[in-house]
Amino acid sequence: MHTPAYRRIAHCLGFTVMLARAAAAQQAPATPPPAPAPAQAAAKPAEPLKITPYGIAYFNLFSNSDPTNNADVPLFVTAAAGPGNTSATARQSRLGLRVTGATVGRAKVSGVIEADFFGGYPAVGIGDNMGVLRLRLASARLDWAKGSLVVGQDWMVFAPVNPLSLSSAGIPLFAAGGNPWARLPQVRGEWKTKKVLLQGAVLAPQTGDFNSAFFYVPGSGALSEAPFLQGRAAATLANFAASKKVATIGISGHWGQSRVIAGGFDRKVDSNGIAGDWVLPLGTRVTVQGELFTGTNLGGFQAGIFQGIIADGAVPGPGGTPVLDGPRGISTQGGWVQVLAAVTPAVTVHAGFGVDDPDDADFLTVVKRETRIENTAISIGFQHKVSAQIAWGVEYRHLETKYLIAGDRTNDHVNGAFTFTF
Repeated sequence: MHTPAYRRIAHCLGFTVMLARAAAAQQAPATPPPAPAPAQAAAKPAEPLKITPYGIAYFNLFSNSDPTNNADVPLFVTAAAGPGNTSATARQSRLGLRVTGATVGRAKVSGVIEADFFGGYPAVGIGDNMGVLRLRLASARLDWAKGSLVVGQDWMVFAPVNPLSLSSAGIPLFAAGGNPWARLPQVRGEWKTKKVLLQGAVLAPQTGDFNSAFFYVPGSGALSEAPFLQGRAAATLANFAASKKVATIGISGHWGQSRVIAGGFDRKVDSNGIAGDWVLPLGTRVTVQGELFTGTNLGGFQAGIFQGIIADGAVPGPGGTPVLDGPRGISTQGGWVQVLAAVTPAVTVHAGFGVDDPDDADFLTVVKRETRIENTAISIGFQHKVSAQIAWGVEYRHLETKYLIAGDRTNDHVNGAFTFTF
């Protein structure tokens, strides 16, 4: 069989090319291979998104000598006398998810959602062991080199420091007794350096009105159609008092409004306040922290002993007879202080005092009725951190609540706490 002509031609052409290449290689001087192009800087790989679940399981065994508004975390003593009580609870336990690793432009993005079981009880016979889930935190945070933006529910800017306590986790220690607090939906901006922190926030107007068990019924704050506005400036002091620790001193302000419609009146009542806060390490073992505040219509922060507005306020008339004047805010002032002493790296002893003292004149009404006019709390306890996961402690708290009609009422509260952190 003869090879086709086109294949013979292709073989000849291929052989001719091979000869030409061999001849060129013998005649041309050897040259080094071309240098590789300079490598460009490799792009930094994006940090992987990280979702971290966390939680704290609380067990609290408690006892009260007298009736209080809340047995496991009492805020004030009730006006009516009655027997004491002893029980236990796990409803201060909390669960959360923390998200890190995301970026938007040059900002690092993080987020958190956290809940506990302090939202009340189901209306069944054994409901006291079935705490209802309650939202604590739900926010996203963008951090730049010196600035931050927070959107969602978070601790408010006004009076942000809270005492140390294993017994009061669902509600901070000294609430309604000198410690205004709230976790509110907000948009917050922050600017910081090594020594200064400036914060400003627009927040949901929560004025402490009781709401529906399910549907959102606008309270007096929402009816005002004005958001809460808060700001804070804080200074950071390194190596304070030769302690090799950081101290902070801050001042914060709050403004908002309530619209109260009652008794033929339709009136807007301001909600305002100013507070100072501090965390001061005195040496390597002792720290003093606390707050002072004054303001009006702060019931949404449990200040004024959880009283913000008198709907049927009165003023003295002819002969001293009260005359109806309509809704007004309750002015109040107070604060708290706590001393922490690190006996060992694992054991901390703490003692503190708090007081909330509303203006008695603001409770004047045409018909005299019961109101809380002063509330004080003394707390003494210790905490032992057995490991990174396990801690326990015991706390004693003495409450004294003064009523307009009933006079002084007292309660002695003892709480043994055990926590497991994961």
